[in-house]
Order: sequence, then structure tokens, then C-alpha cells
Amino acid sequence: MSELPFPADPRPRRRLWAMLSLAAALGLGLRIAAALGDYWLDEAWSAVFARDSQGPGDVFFAINHDNNHFLNTLWLQLVGWGSPPLLGRALSIACGTAGIVVAGLIGARRGVPAAGLTALLFAISPILVTYGSEARGYAPMLLALLCAIRIVDRELFGTPMRHAPILVGIAALIGLLAHISMLFGIAALAGWVAIEQGRRLGLRGGLRATAGLMGRAVAAVMAVLALVAAGAVASPDGFRMGSVTPFAWPPFVDALDHMIAWTVGWPPLLIGPWLLLPLALPWIVRRRPPFAERAPFLLLAILGLPLLVIVVEADNSAFPRYYLLGGVGLLLLIADMAAMGGRISRMLFAWVTIGSLVLDAGLIANRRGDPGAAVDAIVERAPEGADVILEASRDSAVLEAAAARRGYPLTATGSCRDARFFYMADNGTQPFPLAALRCGRAFQPVAGRDVQGLSGEAWQLYERVPR
Repeated sequence: MSELPFPADPRPRRRLWAMLSLAAALGLGLRIAAALGDYWLDEAWSAVFARDSQGPGDVFFAINHDNNHFLNTLWLQLVGWGSPPLLGRALSIACGTAGIVVAGLIGARRGVPAAGLTALLFAISPILVTYGSEARGYAPMLLALLCAIRIVDRELFGTPMRHAPILVGIAALIGLLAHISMLFGIAALAGWVAIEQGRRLGLRGGLRATAGLMGRAVAAVMAVLALVAAGAVASPDGFRMGSVTPFAWPPFVDALDHMIAWTVGWPPLLIGPWLLLPLALPWIVRRRPPFAERAPFLLLAILGLPLLVIVVEADNSAFPRYYLLGGVGLLLLIADMAAMGGRISRMLFAWVTIGSLVLDAGLIANRRGDPGAAVDAIVERAPEGADVILEASRDSAVLEAAAARRGYPLTATGSCRDARFFYMADNGTQPFPLAALRCGRAFQPVAGRDVQGLSGEAWQLYERVPR
């Protein structure tokens, strides 16, 4: 089967690239709009890590923190402390936009309409707009994952690419340096190759073919894990985690709910039986023969990772971003279903499109809570500089990054001092008090924001009540 199911006639190819360009332009616009506002907590700490690093070597061997996404930290180090957040997020915006084109090319093996539908879904999916517009490592990782999927897909069912094993290895290495969760994608791809080649060549032949195609990707995994381990050993503090939360069923289910909801444009508060729909995937792919080609990957991506988390009861399983592989699988499946036609498939695609754009609009308006508005309120009331008491010391990076961009002298502290302002942040689950008492002084609220989406923090700024 050829890569694109049409002859040398240039018109289909022009139509293909026109559709991919339009989808990429839409996705770029959404990502730029969602990237406005100042850094939220995790981004701000990444910027602090980059600021405090003496050079690229420190990024790999001195930070040793799970919030240090290597490529992202190197980018933030390059653009510099105090640079506009839009510039700090430019790497993710560029990678997220490029991923739209690659996703469309994955769909192109089923024809131009499938390519356009796939690219559109990847352009507007709220989870991809979220992570494609913030200064973290998920967007570069997803771009590398999509490149690897395209290479493997062509190797198994299309026109094989030259040097495919080397290209898969390069994609794996870049993806792992972007974010270690690329490991899940490599595992799913290796399983896909092993199942398909085993079906064609038998057990031994299938294992040899799988090792030939995925061997360099596995070597990349070993190399990056060794790099992380070397940095941890070299550091007196070892490898540090921002937080470690034991496995528990309610947060695990909530994480899956939010991952699915923000992937397909469904209101995340409506948890219910619909969350069990992915369990119908084996039945869907069995009844529709064209799905059989990618069925092993889709099943491993969408169902395999959550099942693995359940079996090992993995810590920190309450974050939707750790299941991004499943989101990619869902979008590829929905695009395939829509391309094959049928009333239900068309209704599903329309629902996903409308719901995604609605959630995108809310994400763009909310700006992840935009903590820069707190600094703006402080500047307005104390233009010469100010001290701010923090409810949690971790929030210092947020205010420091926003103040640095404005060139404003702000001191954030967790200790009692004669400060005029008090700053409190959380994840938006608890209401803020109408007044605060800190260090023997009363504070009244002067500014605040709620948070909507997968990233960001709600916050409230208080000002000291005059005696």
C-alpha cells in the first residue's frame, strides 16, 4: 500500500497540503491565544531552574528535579530570565503546531479527507492546545511521538522510509529529552510492531524484526535513564520530586476523566458511565477491519497505560498529563471513524469539534489564572516596590517571574515581616477566605482569579488593612 492512496496527479497533494496548512494555522492561532498571560507554578519553577543554572551541563546534572524537562529548560535558559512568557512558550507552540501537520500525514494514508479530519482534531483538542501553549516539555515530546508513529505506521502498512530504525531512534531520543513519559509511547509502539510482525513472520522472525526497527529507540531509553541516574548520583540531594502522591482510586479516575474530557471536548465535571466507553475499543476495532492495522497501538495507548497504573498502583497517577498517550490514541481513532463515514461517526466528530472549541475558548479567556494580574495589582498600589507574604513558599517563583518581566522590585517571603501584601494560591477546589490574618495584621482581598483547565492555579491577593 502506498503512503498516499492517489496517483501522481498533483491536485490531491495540493489539496492535502492546503488542508494541513489551514489546520496548522488554526492550531497556531489557538496556541498563541492560549499562551498569553504569565507563567503558572510549574512553568515559573522551570524558568527559575533555567535562571539558576550556570550552563547546559547544569540542566542535565545539577537540577535533578522532575519539573526539569531538559529541552524546555535549555530553551528557557536560551531566552533568558525575565523574557516575555510568549517567547518562553514559543518552543511548545512551534512543536504543537508542527504536530498537527505530522498527525495529518499519519491520517493521509487513508486519504485526503482523513488527513484533514485528523489534523483538525489535533489542532483544536483542548488538551493539546493546553500543553502546546505552555513552557513545559509535553509538546516537544508529543511531536517526537507523532513522528515515531508515522514512521512505524509507514513501515508496517505504507511505503517504508529510508533509515526508519535510525529515525525512530532519533525521535525516541528527542522525545525522552523533552519528557520522560515518551517512554510510554515507545513501549506502545514496540508492542504494536511485535504483534504485527509476529503475525506476519512468526515468533522468532517477529522478534528479530521488532528489534531491528525499535532497537535504537530502546537504546535511547537506556541512555536517557542512565543520564537521569548519573545526575541523581552526582547530586547530594539525589533526584527530587515536587510532590509524591500515593495511588488512590478517586484521583486516578478523576485524572482519566479529565484526560478524556479535555481530549474530546466533553465537560469534565460530568463524570459518569461514559467514562467506560474506551472499554468498548476491542469490540469497535474488531467489527471494523480497517481499524485492525492500528488496533494494537490504539489498545495499548488508550487502555494499556491506565491498566498498568492500576496493576502497579503507581504514585502520582492523579495527573491527566501523564495519560497524554491515551489522548493521542483517542484522537487517531476518532479521526479514522469519521473518515470512514456513517451517521454516528459524523455526529461524534461534530460533537468533538464543537465541544473542543468551547473548552478552548474558556482556556484562552482564563489564561491559567494569569498570576501576572496579581503583580499588576501590586504595581498599581505600590509602584516603587513591595514585599509579599506567601501562604506557600512554592509560589515565590510565580511572583518573581511575573515581576522580573515587568522589571519590578518585588520580594516574596514565607516569613512574617512588615509586608503590605499577602498572596494565597490553590488548585481552585476551595474558596478563599473573605479576609486573612497574618503576622498579627489583617488583610483584605484586592484581586483574584479562578482557574479553568488542566494547568494553572487560582489565587487571591490581599492588602494589609491600615491601622
